[in-house]
Amino acid sequence: PEVQSVRQPGRAVGACDNRRCALARPEMALLDPRALPEVLGEVVTPGVRVATLLNRSGLQLGSAGDGADGATIAAISSKVWQSHDKGEDAGTLGCLLIECSEGRLAIKSVSSFLVACCADSSVSFGALKAKVEALHASLQWALQHIGQ
Repeated sequence: PEVQSVRQPGRAVGACDNRRCALARPEMALLDPRALPEVLGEVVTPGVRVATLLNRSGLQLGSAGDGADGATIAAISSKVWQSHDKGEDAGTLGCLLIECSEGRLAIKSVSSFLVACCADSSVSFGALKAKVEALHASLQWALQHIGQ
């Protein structure tokens, strides 16, 4: 199936329509890295400091929001996820929610990658989880063909 870029007034390039991600270039079916910060930025709202996409090793592939926090959030997210995966009887983890002294963190797997959102404590865990799940839905189609 062909994916077409969504270019509607008031919608960012890379926005999704019918849960199909317009991050892909139709002619190559590859992730368009220029659209990634815009898609991640859709969940950066008041209280949400950063949204980031990273590989399982902690390498930050893209982020939106506070750039200074992005690499740190990516490293922390990767290590926490890896710790869970290495645990005995770990089971499948859907979404990991963490409360820290500096705020809240939500991490979710997207294919062989991770997406993470960091927010201050004014953002509820429910809202934060909804944001990472929306990113998961937006990025899943484009990322399932990468890194396998």
